[in-house]
Amino acid sequence: MEFFRKKSYRSQILFFSAAFIIATAVVAVMIVVLGSRHSFNQSTCARLAQLVQMKSLEFESGLNSQIALVMQMTKSPAVLDFMVHPYDDRIRDGAVREFASFQDSFLSNSVFWVSDTDKMFYSDCRPAYIVNPLEPEQYWYSMTLECGKPYNFNINYNSELKKTNLWINAVVNSGDGHPAGICGTGIPLDGFFDSLYEDIEPDVSMYFFNHLGEVTGTTDKRILEKKVSVTELLPELDGVSAGGIEDRISFVTSGGVFEIRSVPTVGWYLVAYKPYTAGEMLSGILPVISLVLVLMAVFIITVFNLFLSRILGSMSAVMAKTKDDASSQAGIVGKVRKSVSANLGSIRILGDLLFEQTSAIEESEKHISSLLEQIRVLDSSRADSIQSASDLRESSGKGAEHLSELDAKIGALSECAERLHYANDFISNVTEQTALVSINAAIEAAHAGEHGAGFAVVAKEIRNLAEKSQEHEEEVSDVIGEITGMVQEMRKYALVVKDSFERIVESGSLVSRNFSRMAEAIESQNSLGHTIGDNLSGITESVRKTAAQFSAMKEENESVSDEMTRVSRNAGALLDSAESVMEKIR
Repeated sequence: MEFFRKKSYRSQILFFSAAFIIATAVVAVMIVVLGSRHSFNQSTCARLAQLVQMKSLEFESGLNSQIALVMQMTKSPAVLDFMVHPYDDRIRDGAVREFASFQDSFLSNSVFWVSDTDKMFYSDCRPAYIVNPLEPEQYWYSMTLECGKPYNFNINYNSELKKTNLWINAVVNSGDGHPAGICGTGIPLDGFFDSLYEDIEPDVSMYFFNHLGEVTGTTDKRILEKKVSVTELLPELDGVSAGGIEDRISFVTSGGVFEIRSVPTVGWYLVAYKPYTAGEMLSGILPVISLVLVLMAVFIITVFNLFLSRILGSMSAVMAKTKDDASSQAGIVGKVRKSVSANLGSIRILGDLLFEQTSAIEESEKHISSLLEQIRVLDSSRADSIQSASDLRESSGKGAEHLSELDAKIGALSECAERLHYANDFISNVTEQTALVSINAAIEAAHAGEHGAGFAVVAKEIRNLAEKSQEHEEEVSDVIGEITGMVQEMRKYALVVKDSFERIVESGSLVSRNFSRMAEAIESQNSLGHTIGDNLSGITESVRKTAAQFSAMKEENESVSDEMTRVSRNAGALLDSAESVMEKIR
């Protein structure tokens, strides 16, 4: 089976088509052989039965006329007197004339007789020899006298007369019913049996045989003289018992058809045998029908192969186009994969910037907390402010310095907010590019039809990612706007505080007089510090949320990248499958 798998579809189809044609031919040949043999058996059995019946009737008809003449001789008074008184010349002469009158009526134009008194055998009205019943060759004499039947038959060679005939032996009884002698005639085999075989087909064998199985009738005298057994000529009859044949039997062997019929007149049997011949077995309509069926099978298989060849050609073209489409889609997937990888890198950078901004905001919050603590100390030392003007100036100087640092931090925070704007714009561009990639992937998937179903799924996921990125970008934009507003407000408040501290330094000598106003200013600064602290806490929380959202975007982009990698592998497998199928089709 591995050998066939390595072959192309065309080779496999041709092989199985040839096998089918061969199998059809074998089945057709078997049908022809079996059907022709069955038809041959039926027709031959019928022909042989008709032949055997006709020949047995023809044989009995010719033989009965001879038997009637012989039986008429036995009833002649002259013949009866001679059998009782064979030595009387007058009676002998009368008997000779009587036999001579019958002689010309027989087929052989000859008669014979013998008296049991002197046992002189007369042939053609002349004495020939004296019968010795004790000699084996003269077995017929005692057999005829002792059989108890009016006549019998035998075929043998008479060495005295030098003739091989079918002898009809009739018993001549005396007045008291005892056998007195025998008379009869000899039928020459040349003329009698030859006439029976004249219209027999050349390949049909026909033989007469007796109950002992000896051939008693044929055109070959040598078979009759040698008393050949019928089983030597037809070995298939070895298992057939002559005693079991009542009228006729027919049977078929591997070699041919047999028909056996009894000939009750002489107690013989007639067998006819016809062997199988290819000419007759193939002469019917069945071989023609089988040949037509085989030709039809060949035609159908040929048309089927042509049809399959056209289908395989179309499949090859489709697979080639599929291969090209898969290659194109693989290129598109590669580009999308690169774009997603680039987006992933940008998101990582933006995430790092957000973490840095979070750290800076936390630092600013610590400074605001420190500022609030200093304001509380300033408030606690308000009672000693009049007496400690110098301390107030020094503290004011320090406050101015801290406010300068705060102003620098707020400037840095403003720059961070600007960078957040730039990062948010970058994210917006990435989102737009991702949306364009999803639209291109959806278009290419629609062009690929069923083969682009996987790309359609990827396009949908990329479009979902773009929508989520756009939502996060809008949220980030709002948060950055809030941060920017807070930073501007903080800077404005910081400028106000700085101006206040400058006025405090410039008006140190007027501390006592302006103490109440300074106390109000301190309260105002304390409230502003709390406000700035709360705002920075909100900014910190917003930045943390933004960082978490960017982390989620990073994970989603990594998932998309993995999906694109899997799609790329599937596209490669699709290309390999297309190559394998095209190789099979070739």
